[in-house]
Amino acid sequence: TITVTATDAAGNVGNDTAVVTIDTVAPNAPVLDPINATDPVSGQAEPGSTVTVTYPDGTTATVVAGTDGSWSVPNPGNLVDGDTVTATATDPAGNTSLPGTGTVSADITAPVVALDDVLTNDSTPALTGTVNDPTATVVVNVDGVDYPAVNNGDGTWTLADNTLPTLADGPHTITVTATDAAGNVGNDTAVVTI
Repeated sequence: TITVTATDAAGNVGNDTAVVTIDTVAPNAPVLDPINATDPVSGQAEPGSTVTVTYPDGTTATVVAGTDGSWSVPNPGNLVDGDTVTATATDPAGNTSLPGTGTVSADITAPVVALDDVLTNDSTPALTGTVNDPTATVVVNVDGVDYPAVNNGDGTWTLADNTLPTLADGPHTITVTATDAAGNVGNDTAVVTI
């Protein structure tokens, strides 16, 4: 607590008191959420601190962390897989943290999926094909209805016999879609003839 007093020539006295807080402790380094090529760059830092995010090309973005410590800045749109993004936090007293870092995981490659052509007398045929991502979700669409298929994890997928409703004789256009963990979608269309 600091008090300042002023006394004029007539002996009149005025004063004021204020509190001065000494803060020499830097905030903890910000924590960055997983970073991709398109979504905002976000994370956690000391509430009320000014977060400065530095991108690989040297450009920066600045934001004040909210009362819960959360912060977010726009994605520059030019990040590539493996890039490093850093962030520092500066508190109101001017103390700056060590940098927090995050590595960009910018998977923008769609999985490759294929549906084998089928000629059969089975009106509820099994369907098979290939997919180059062992963890992708594979869905078969027939006449506007989706049917989850099994990704066998070995480069193939299968839709079991009798999963489909009874199909009428003739050709049917069927689409298979594979979605990877990053949300990239690949598809293929083939004709199944009953």
